[in-house]
Amino acid sequence: MRPLFGIGFLVSVLLTLIAGPVGVAVAADDPSGELIVRFDADATAAGRLDAREDARTDFRQALPLQGMQLVSVESGQSVASAARALESEPDVLYAEPNVIRHASLVPDDPYFSQLWAMLNSGQSIRGVAGTPDADSDVAEAWDARITGGTIVAVLDTGVDTTHPDLVANLLPGHDYVGGDDNPADENGHGTHVAGTIGADRGNGIGVAGIGDNAVKILPLRVLDANGSGSVSNLIQAYAYAFQHGAKVVNLSLGSGSSSQAEHDAMAAFQTMLFVTAAGNGGADGVGDSNDPPGSPTYPCAYVLPNVLCVAASDNRDQLAPFSNYGTVSVDLAAPGVSIASTWMGGGYSWSSGTSMATPHVSGAAGLLWSAAPSSQPIDISSAIMAGTEARPAFAGRTVSGGRLNVLRSLRMVANVGVGEPAPAPAPDSGSGGDGSGSGNDSAGTGGAGVNDAVPPRLSVRLRRRVRSARLVQRGLPVRLRCSERCTVRLTVRRRGRALSAPRRIRLTTGVSKRVVLKLNSAGRVRLRRHGVLALTLIARAVDPAGNSRTLRIALRSRG
Repeated sequence: MRPLFGIGFLVSVLLTLIAGPVGVAVAADDPSGELIVRFDADATAAGRLDAREDARTDFRQALPLQGMQLVSVESGQSVASAARALESEPDVLYAEPNVIRHASLVPDDPYFSQLWAMLNSGQSIRGVAGTPDADSDVAEAWDARITGGTIVAVLDTGVDTTHPDLVANLLPGHDYVGGDDNPADENGHGTHVAGTIGADRGNGIGVAGIGDNAVKILPLRVLDANGSGSVSNLIQAYAYAFQHGAKVVNLSLGSGSSSQAEHDAMAAFQTMLFVTAAGNGGADGVGDSNDPPGSPTYPCAYVLPNVLCVAASDNRDQLAPFSNYGTVSVDLAAPGVSIASTWMGGGYSWSSGTSMATPHVSGAAGLLWSAAPSSQPIDISSAIMAGTEARPAFAGRTVSGGRLNVLRSLRMVANVGVGEPAPAPAPDSGSGGDGSGSGNDSAGTGGAGVNDAVPPRLSVRLRRRVRSARLVQRGLPVRLRCSERCTVRLTVRRRGRALSAPRRIRLTTGVSKRVVLKLNSAGRVRLRRHGVLALTLIARAVDPAGNSRTLRIALRSRG
C-alpha cells in the first residue's frame, strides 16, 4: 500500500461496503416484517390496542412523534395486508412498511493523496487532470478562522471513535443498531463521512474536515455493517440529534421508498437542516432523475424547507456519471469523486459517491452556522444555494445549477473579510418540469440577506389513472406542497385545450394542501363521449420573488 500524503499513514485498500443501487424501490412486503403506524391524536389506548389486534400486529415501541408506533406483523400475515387493515381503522392516520435505507457509496481504489475537493490546482486524480478551482473554495474560507461548536449529527454506519484525526471533534453518541451508547463503525462508510465533515485540521496528521474546527460531530449509528438500516431507527436518531442540540443532520443514505412517517419527523424537527444524498443511480453506474416521472430517492425527494439534496461532482466540474440529478429535487452539486478521508482502524481511504458529496455540504453548513449562530435553517440553506458557482454541467440537472462554494456562502451570512468581494449570485439557470420557469434575483429571503433567485420546489401527488365517471362527477383530487410560500396555478389540458378552469391555490411553507380540480363543461362532455383519454395536469408555482417552476404530469382517464 502507498502512504497518503507521504507522511507514513497507510491508505486502507479494502472498501468493505458495496451499497445496493439507490433508486430501486423496496418491495411493499418489506423484509423487516414491521410497520410504522400513526394514530389520530384523539385515539385512546384501548382504541390503539383494538386496531393493532384487529390487524394482527404487535406493539414494538413508541416512536418520537405524537401517535407514532412501530409494530411487528404476526406470522402468516403479510405486511401489505396488515397495513390495509390498520388504515381501515378510524383511529389510524396511516400505516406503512418500516422501509430500509442504504448508504450511498460507490467503492473506489484508495491510492491517491490529494484533497482536490478542498483546493483544486488541476492536479491529477487517478490519471485524470483536474480543472483548477473546480473545488469548494473552503481552503480560502478557512482563513476567516471561524470558531465555534455547531453540532453536526452523522447518521450512518457509526464512527471510529478512537481515530486520532477525529477524537478532538467527536461528541458521545448512540447506536440504534446495537442498542447501546457505543456507535462504533463496523463498515467504514460513517467514518469516511465524519472525516470530510470534521477531521481535525492543523494537527499535523492525516486529512482536514471541511467544517474546520468550528464543528462537533455527533455520531449516531443507524446503519448496520452492510450499510442498511430502517426508517424507524432514523426517526429515533432525528429526535436524539434534536435533543442534543444538533443544527445539521448528515444523511449519506437513501432508497427508492417514500415514508410518510420519516417525512413527518423531518418536518417536525424544523430547527435542524437535513443534508441528504441524491443517490447513485442504478447498478450500471448511470444516475437517474429524482424528479417525476423518474425514480425518486428518499429522503432526498421530500419537499421540505429544511432539506438540502446533494449531487456529486468530479475534479473537472462535471456531474459524476453515477450521480442522480433533478431540477426539482436535487439542490446543488458538491465534490464526490475520489474523496480522501478517515477510515476504520485509524487509517485513511479514498471513496466516491453522493455519500461523499453530502458531508461537504454538511460541513459547510456547520461552518456557516458557527459564523452566524443566530441563523435559522432557511438562512443557511439559502446562503449555500445562492453561493453556488454556476457551471454548465449542473444547469438543468440541479435546482441551483451550481456547485458548492463555501467562501461565497460564508460571505453571505457573516462579514468575514476574506479574499475578494463576493460576486452576485448567479441567475437561475432554468426551470422545473417543462423548462418554462423564470428567475428573479431582486427579492431578499430575510434572515441571511441572500437574494432569492431559486425557483420553489413543488410536490404534486395524484392518481395517474382515474375513472372517467369520477372525474366528471367529482373532479381531480390533487395534494400540493411547496418548499416556500408560493401560489400554484392548476389546469388540466388535452392536446392544448383546457378541460378545466384554471385554479389558483396559495400554499404556506412546507404545508400540504388537498384541492379538487373541477372539469369545465367541455371537459365533462369529452370524457362522457370518449371515456379513455390521455390528459396533462399543468402545475405552475410562483414564489414571492417571482421565481417560477412548472410541472407537467401525464394522467389517463379510464372507462
